Amino acid sequence: MIRRGLCLALFLLAACRSVVPFQRKPSVLCACYPGSALIAGNKLSVAIPIVNNGPVPLPDVTVTAISVKGGTLVDTKLPYAIHTLKSGDRAVVFASFDGAFAPDHTYAMTVEGTMANGIPFITQSDLRVPPRSPGEAIARSASAMPHKVSGGKYPPQTPNFRPEVNRNPKWAVPLGPHRPLKRTSETKLERAQLGDPPGIVFDRNQPLGIDSGLIGEPSGGAGGGIVFATGNFFAGYSDGGGAFTPLDPTTIFPNDLGGYCCDQIVQYAPTIDRVIWYLQYGEGARIASASPAGIRASRGTAWTYWDIPSASLGYGDFDFPDLSLGDHFLYASTDAGPGLLVMRLPLDEIRDGLTVHFSYTDPNKSTMAYFGHLAQNAHDEIFWAGHNTNSSLRVFSWKESSATYAWRDVALGSWPNDLANMTAALPDGQDWLAMLRGDTVFFVAGATRVLGGPSQANQVWFGWTAPSGNDFPAPHVEIAAVDRANDFALVSQGQVWSNTYAFAYPAFTSAADGEVAMALEYGGRTEWEQFAVGFWGDFTAWILTSSNAGSTRYGDYVTIRPGSGSDHRYDAFGFGVNSSPSGPVNDTRYVIFGRP
Repeated sequence: MIRRGLCLALFLLAACRSVVPFQRKPSVLCACYPGSALIAGNKLSVAIPIVNNGPVPLPDVTVTAISVKGGTLVDTKLPYAIHTLKSGDRAVVFASFDGAFAPDHTYAMTVEGTMANGIPFITQSDLRVPPRSPGEAIARSASAMPHKVSGGKYPPQTPNFRPEVNRNPKWAVPLGPHRPLKRTSETKLERAQLGDPPGIVFDRNQPLGIDSGLIGEPSGGAGGGIVFATGNFFAGYSDGGGAFTPLDPTTIFPNDLGGYCCDQIVQYAPTIDRVIWYLQYGEGARIASASPAGIRASRGTAWTYWDIPSASLGYGDFDFPDLSLGDHFLYASTDAGPGLLVMRLPLDEIRDGLTVHFSYTDPNKSTMAYFGHLAQNAHDEIFWAGHNTNSSLRVFSWKESSATYAWRDVALGSWPNDLANMTAALPDGQDWLAMLRGDTVFFVAGATRVLGGPSQANQVWFGWTAPSGNDFPAPHVEIAAVDRANDFALVSQGQVWSNTYAFAYPAFTSAADGEVAMALEYGGRTEWEQFAVGFWGDFTAWILTSSNAGSTRYGDYVTIRPGSGSDHRYDAFGFGVNSSPSGPVNDTRYVIFGRP
C-alpha cells in the first residue's frame, strides 16, 4: 500500500551552541495523531506517538512533560526514555488525565522533552475525544455516473505511487482498564499438499506467474468459470482456474482521476453475476464491473465503471480500500480524512450499468477504525470495527434497511499494544513486521459475519495483529467474536499464536456451514515469511508458499472468499517472497481449499 502522510511539526528550542549537529541536517519530531478514550467517568486515557520525520536519527529522546488543556495528569511514567529514534521510527507514550472532557471535542496537547546533550523540545497537537458510545449517525448521499471501456487501448502509464501514509496513521490505541486475557491453544504449522490431508482438502495451489514486484497485497474473486486476481499494481484473469493472463490496468482505463496508483480489491457478486473491481487512483476510487462472460469475450478489457472523486465527498486522498457484499448492496471502504469511510452502492444499479446512487458514512465518527477492513458475508447488515482501547473494541453496524449506522463498545481481555514488541526477524535478520511497527492503529484486518451452522449463530468475528507480550512470546493474531443476536455481547476471544513464529495480516470469511476460514502470513527466525490458511478451531495453519528471501516491506493484506461452488470450498490469495537475479520478488498464489 502506498500512502502520503501529514504530521505536526516539532520545534527545537535550544541555545545555538547546543544544536550544531542538528543545524546541518534539521530533524523533525511530532506527536502525530494521538488516540484517546474516556474511561471510568472523566478519566481520559491517551496514546501519543512520538515520530521522527526527519532524515537523521535522534539520540536520547526523553519525554519529560505532557499536558492537555483542562486536564490534570494522573498516570504516566515520566520521564519516559525513548532512547534513539531512527528516521521514520516512532514510539508511543501512554498517559491519563482527570478533567471535564467531553466526547466529540478537541483539546490542545503539549509534549515536552529532551534529546542528545539535553537539547529541549516541545511539540503541540490536537487531541480529539471520539464520539460518545453507543451512538448513531445518518448516512450522507451522492451519485456516480457510469462509463464504459473496451479494447485495452490506452497508452501504458507508470503507476502514480505516492509516499507512505501509514507512517502516520490517524489513531493510536490507548490503554484501557486491565482485564485478564486467556490464551487459546498454540497453532501448529503443516505443509499443505494437494489432495486430502486429514480434515482439509487442497484442490489448487497455483502461482499467478505475473511479475508483481515485491509488495503483494493480493485480492481476487471467482465465479462463472473466471478467476480474477489483483495485486498492488497488477491484475490478471484465468479462464477455468489455470494459467493467468496478465492485465495492465493503465491500458484498460483512462489515466484520469489523478492517475492509477495501487491497492486493488476484487469481489465476485453471484447474485448479479459480476466481477467487481476497486482500483485506487490519486484522486479517488474507480469501481468497475464486468460479467465473467464479458471478461472471457473481451480478454479482460471491457468494463463499466464509476468514478468517486474523494474531493466530491469532501476529503483528500483515499487509501487502503476494501469491499464486501450484502444481500442488495456492495460495500466499499477507504481511509478518508481522519477515519474510515464506508460506502453503500446498490447491486442492481451496478448490474444494469446505471447511475449509482450511493450512501456513505462520516469518517470523523470512526477514527479508531482507520485502515480497517469490512466484515465479509454481510447479508442484511455490514460491520466494521476499531480499537477504542486495548481492552475495548468499537463495533460499527449499518443495516441494509436503514439510512442510519450505529456503533457501540465491546469489552475485551487486555491484549498487548506496545509497538516496541511488534518485531519478528527472518533468517537473514530482516524484520518482516517493520511496517506494522509503524501501525499505532493495530487495524482490524480480518472480519466476517458468521450465520448458520449447527448452533444457528449470528455472530461477527474480528481479527488483528498484536505484538508480543501478555504471555505471548511473538506477535500474533487476536480474534474477538461478538453476538449480533445478543446486543453485540462478547462470545469469545482467542488467538493464532506460536512459541516460535509471528502470525500477522489475518483475513476471514465464512459460509453457510458456520465455519470461519482464515488466511494469514507467518514467519520467524528459522522460517521465511509464508502464506498459510486454515479453519478456526483446528489450531493448524497450512503452509502454501516456499519463500527463500526476506524483506521489511511485503504488503498489507491477503484475501479469502467463499468458493463459487460448494459451501465447503474457499478461494484464497496470498504471497511469499522468492529470490531472483534482480532481487526478492513476490510469489502470489491462488489457492482452493476446504473440508473433505
